Amino acid sequence: MSQYGLKDIHFAILETDTKSGVSYDDVEEILGAINAKINPNVNTQELYADDQLWESISALGKIEVEIETADLPLKTRAKVLGNKYENGILIENKDDTPPYLALGFKSLRKGGKYRYVWLLKGVAQPMGEDFTTKKDNVEHKTPVIKFTFMPRNYDGDWKRTADEDSLEFTGANSWFREVPIDSPPLSPADKSELLSAIGVAQNVLETANIGTGVGEYPEGDYEVFSNAIDDAQIVANNDNATQKEVDKAKVNLSLALLTFQGTKILE
Repeated sequence: MSQYGLKDIHFAILETDTKSGVSYDDVEEILGAINAKINPNVNTQELYADDQLWESISALGKIEVEIETADLPLKTRAKVLGNKYENGILIENKDDTPPYLALGFKSLRKGGKYRYVWLLKGVAQPMGEDFTTKKDNVEHKTPVIKFTFMPRNYDGDWKRTADEDSLEFTGANSWFREVPIDSPPLSPADKSELLSAIGVAQNVLETANIGTGVGEYPEGDYEVFSNAIDDAQIVANNDNATQKEVDKAKVNLSLALLTFQGTKILE
């Protein structure tokens, strides 16, 4: 089935990649997808015997990837290329080292469903730029980033692909929440600690008195803490929440609890 669309380009910085484990930072979006090209290089060795091809062995080489977008904000460019971004200024240095990252996107197929893709480990090349004077006919100059992708050390995987119209695939809604690590289906997130933290926070909120007297809490701080509990509950109620999202919600709620307790009027 043919495919003819491209949207929702995302990336995530690769934090660790060893035989014992792999981890990524939070997924971020790059708006304005225009084009994505994936070109795996194959190294082939051929053995001839008895005046004919006797054996052919092929091995995956580097995977060349190129993406084109309508725009690339300087802050995003700095993250992808390993540059500095300070006070609204992009600073590029000869010693900059682009980080390893994952790249994901989806492409519309003929049947109206999407093909979902994650490239798991790659590194960007310094960007070329083309500036041209304005002419009568507008000619858009759009940013293009070239990457070299490779297999992960963790499991040898370099790409994950899924079709939305496949009966076995149920992860379309959570595809861009985090980079795939373990083979699907992914284990449900453990929410026990988050639910416990919500229970503790709700108990503190229920026993807190709003006011300006000793032992009371300012109304504004009460509302902020109440909203923090609601945010944590949303994650707890989300069946598609990842473990990273659950853990982050628990940390945020714990910090909100400490902050709220610090606003109690003591004198």
